[in-house]
This record gives sequence, structure tokens and C-alpha cells, in this order.
Amino acid sequence: MISASDRLGKLIKWLFILILLVLVAVAVTPLNLYYDYVKQYARPLNLDGISGSLVKGSAESMNYMTAPLGQADWLLYPKSYNALGGQLRLRDQNYDLKFDLKKMNDDQHHFNQVNGYIDWDLIKPFAHLRYGKLDGYAQLNLSGIEYSRSNGLTRMSGTVVLQDFKMTQPSNKDLGLVTLTFETLSSGMVVGNFSSDSTVLNVSGTLYLHPRRWQLNVDIIPKAGHFEVDALFNGVGEARRGGGRRLNLAGFY
Repeated sequence: MISASDRLGKLIKWLFILILLVLVAVAVTPLNLYYDYVKQYARPLNLDGISGSLVKGSAESMNYMTAPLGQADWLLYPKSYNALGGQLRLRDQNYDLKFDLKKMNDDQHHFNQVNGYIDWDLIKPFAHLRYGKLDGYAQLNLSGIEYSRSNGLTRMSGTVVLQDFKMTQPSNKDLGLVTLTFETLSSGMVVGNFSSDSTVLNVSGTLYLHPRRWQLNVDIIPKAGHFEVDALFNGVGEARRGGGRRLNLAGFY
């Protein structure tokens, strides 16, 4: 006669096998066959042109709410009953970014690493340049990023380096490197310090990132003899006593 404990043990074993079979089925079944039924659980993300599975696949386009994020490739695995880990790559003509996901669920977005580049064409609408043109790209090497929809950004370290930074109009001029170095002073207090390595201009200042708000204080000072650079940044921020421009900005995110 089979005891109650033996029957319970067999039930647990068969439930475990059933769960394992479901997970294997999800891993190998093409995502586009059932995406319409599960996309409500992935909001605010939306995918189009899907190939592959939920575990390993790609999409011709990914949108976050109404913002297009470009093409996407992913390799995902469960971290807990309600969170995912793995790798995600987003790319478009103006950027190519790779995310090493530590933990991601509806509220929390934690990344071990974020690497890649963003082209200047994506940055320039925020620079508000009135005269001339710049070119280059920002190389990202960030780590330990912790963000939640409820609390905002609480941790981040690493660098964003503006490379191949050049003025292309009204004349060609190499502007050197501009580096933004992030560190977390305490939970919810992320500070980024600007520095430059250039024979043409000095860039210095700080970007403060608090939960849900930011503050930017930056000085841009062209070096003597580079009047074209001075004219290029003439519409940026406010005139600085002693020359150059100063940005004092703040806002919410």
C-alpha cells in the first residue's frame, strides 16, 4: 500500500517534470506564434518582425511605449519567478548598444554592463547649436546600473567618452576627447564629472543624477586662438565671465 507521503512525492515529481516540459516548449516554440497572446505582459515594450523564440530571438523593431528602439536581439533566462536575466542588443543606424541584464522585471531594471556607441547625429538635437556642425560618437562603458520605474536611477558607474570629436563647419578642427565619468556616492546619488583632453577647448563640470531629477553644470571654454570654436558654441548656455559658455540646467526624467 502506497503511503500518503509517497503519493505526495510522486505528485511533486510529476509537477516538476510538467513545469520542465512547459519551459522547454516555451524555449523552442517560435515567439511569433503566441506573441499576440502574451504581449500585454511585456508592456510597455512592443515587438514587430519577430523571429526565434522567447529565449533566443530577434525583432526587426522594438518600441518602448511610443519611442522606437531599433532592431533587437536577445538571449534570456529566468532569474526568479517574475524576473529575467541575459543579454540584449539594440541597434540602429545611429547606435549599437549591448546590455548585460542582471535582473529585469516590471519595476526593476538592473544591468551588469552597458556597452556600445551612440552617433553624434542622435545627440546633436539636444546640443542646440546655432552655427556650424560637429561630428563624432559617444562610446559607452557603464556598469552596476540600477533603475526602477518607482524610484528612478539609484546606481551607476563607468564612462561615456566623446570620440572622433570634430568641428566640420565652418572649418575642420579636431576637438579631442571629452569624457564623462560616473560614480555612485550613495544610493540615489549618481555623479558624473566632465573632463577633456584637447588642444582646442576645455570642458569641465558635473552632471548630478538624483531619483527622478537631474542637474547639469558645465563650462565650455575655447582656448586662445580658436575663434571658430568660440563662435560655434556661442548659442549654447550662457556667456561665462572670462570667456566661453556655461550650462546650468536642471529637469526631471
